[in-house]
Amino acid sequence: MGKPIDKKYIKHAALLFLIVPIVFLLDRWTKWLSITNLFAGETIIALPGLLHFRLMRNTGMALGILAGSRIVNTILPITVIAVGWFVLRMFQRTAYIQIAAALITGGFLGNLLDRIQLGYVTDMVFFPWMPWYVCNVADIAITIGVAMLAISLLFRPKDWVRKSAGGTA
Repeated sequence: MGKPIDKKYIKHAALLFLIVPIVFLLDRWTKWLSITNLFAGETIIALPGLLHFRLMRNTGMALGILAGSRIVNTILPITVIAVGWFVLRMFQRTAYIQIAAALITGGFLGNLLDRIQLGYVTDMVFFPWMPWYVCNVADIAITIGVAMLAISLLFRPKDWVRKSAGGTA
């Protein structure tokens, strides 16, 4: 007979398999809405001074870094996600870390599909108080997930307990 099913593992996996597709589909839907309703560079003011929508094509990564380098902009995020998942597998799973990882993964998949299909990432969320930054739902999910990981590293040591040699905890 095999190992008994770990209910905590199932709960954490469920978080992952729920959040990833929600983030991915929300990102795809908002990009579709933007592409079908906005012209490139056009701005729609949703909340004056707080939130605008502006359709942009980002051939780079965050803030346009490495713009035009399609191979690097595809391979580098894949490598970072793979290394991140490998590192996280060394630690016991907590719901907090699973949520952070799911947000990052869902966002990564949304932007990766854009890069593969279009050669650029569709951005449309513009905060006028951050004039250098136009983003999308995927970017927002990634940012929240990374912030959660940083908070966890600084203030939640229980999230970083190594797995025992024989167990999967």
